[in-house]
Amino acid sequence: CMPATKGVAEPEAAPMLARPSADGSSTRPGSRSASITELTPMSRNGSGGPGRAPTSAWRELIPAHDTDADGGDASAGDPAGEKLGHSPFWVIAANNVVYMAAPLSLPATMARCGWFFGTLILVYSILCTYHSGLLIGDIILERPHLDSYPKILGEALVTLFDDFLRLPLDRALLRRVGSEMAIVLQFMAYFFDTMAQVLFCAEYFDELTPEPDDGSKSLTQKQWLLVTGLLAIPLMQAPNFSESRVAVVAAAVCLFLNVATFLAEVLIYRPWNCVPGPEYQTPDAGSVMIGFTAFAYAFGGHGMYPEEMREMQDRTQWPRVIRWTYVLCVGMYVLCAYLGYYAYGSAARANLNLNFPLDGINTFSIIVQLVVTYYCIYVTSLVMLLHVEEHAFGIDPRTNCGESSFATTLVRFVFRTAFLGLQVLLCWFLIDIPGDVLLTVQSLSGAIGMTALTYILPFVVHWILQPHRVRSWGMRAWYVINIVLGVQIMIGGTVSGITELVDGLFPDPNGPQCTEFEQAPRSPCDPCYRGGLPEQFYDLAMEFRNGTCGCLLDAE
Repeated sequence: CMPATKGVAEPEAAPMLARPSADGSSTRPGSRSASITELTPMSRNGSGGPGRAPTSAWRELIPAHDTDADGGDASAGDPAGEKLGHSPFWVIAANNVVYMAAPLSLPATMARCGWFFGTLILVYSILCTYHSGLLIGDIILERPHLDSYPKILGEALVTLFDDFLRLPLDRALLRRVGSEMAIVLQFMAYFFDTMAQVLFCAEYFDELTPEPDDGSKSLTQKQWLLVTGLLAIPLMQAPNFSESRVAVVAAAVCLFLNVATFLAEVLIYRPWNCVPGPEYQTPDAGSVMIGFTAFAYAFGGHGMYPEEMREMQDRTQWPRVIRWTYVLCVGMYVLCAYLGYYAYGSAARANLNLNFPLDGINTFSIIVQLVVTYYCIYVTSLVMLLHVEEHAFGIDPRTNCGESSFATTLVRFVFRTAFLGLQVLLCWFLIDIPGDVLLTVQSLSGAIGMTALTYILPFVVHWILQPHRVRSWGMRAWYVINIVLGVQIMIGGTVSGITELVDGLFPDPNGPQCTEFEQAPRSPCDPCYRGGLPEQFYDLAMEFRNGTCGCLLDAE
């Protein structure tokens, strides 16, 4: 653990703020409909006045000195700037890049969508998610007390009913409902995503294990799942983003090395020149839905943006964080998406190493990806862990190792280890499902949570909380398009992903039977067949050669 940053200057007293109303005018501080009134220093017990303790953990979601209908003080939580984060700009930007970047999964995502729809969705996702990332920062810079997604959504729900719908509902209840909605979405997004990272690690370990001559394995993939879980326990104890700065640098270096190994594999073997070469199948509607949600997964770091801003030393540098994130990630995405899909066609796998031949470059690529994925197991779960620890156990999410008591460290260790164990257990049951389970799990993560947190909610809450920024008809149309399209993709992608999982759990007994291969170079999914494809493959008629499911059909 790294020591807490010393010598941080105390912030100046916060000025009086007024929230614009639905028509763009400012609401007078002190009125019932004002969301933010004068922000005054609070007592150390977290209440709005001396000696007053909050009556519920959810009281912290209520802005400082907000007045309820009965005139009581509804304040809670830290006022803006009472405690600054420890993380410099580059740590947050590096975490964004390492978490968001999934360049080697883009060829499989393009394969689901095809050239036309893949290009259309990729360009749209870049524009939409770049904008939504800036919108989240805009909300927090103007309302610093909204330093988590649950707080933002809770405040947006209160503002919607107070200023837009003019319905006199209980504001504390509305905040709680909105907050719980955000928590559910974050949980669904990042819980599934962490499972995908655990599955990746188990596959990588299995691929690195040499096979004895008798074809047996020293450890099965299920046993590698347990190994992955045990190895991740120490890293899971890093309290927050600030304490992970050493690990994130190593992960970022490995990420760029991984893209370099991808270029080496493709340019050395040039699979498009092989016979038979890659095929580019026409996608159906369900496949495009899965592909869209896989793109949402690739751009889906927004659910942790508020929590990252909370830990920044200077929140005004957030636009700079977004710019660097997208410059680096979009460059890798465009390169890998088009070159990888051109090289491997519809046979591209979410774990692209399964398409590479068995050579030293592939082995090196697996090793560096293992480092990145190992770190992602931690960072993907961190937002959920910090929220539960804050609200259930009273642990300040900005507390570093040097500031933690033994009891805090023990609670964190037990809780995070049990949480990781549950994810490993679910992966244990999913790993036996045939087909590309990784892409399906990623798509579910993108559909259920990340589409909402990235494509839908930033535009919804920004329109509600900052209506003076959404005045033109063109801007309103852009917001509406993103919201409506996001809802459709969220529903369609969820249905398609669940359908694929169910079909895998209960396969058609009359369908084609095939023998799975653990490595693509020993299966038709490698268009070059450079890694030792079984000779009997060439004796089969073309209709028995399957280039999409990673298996060799049984001619009998």
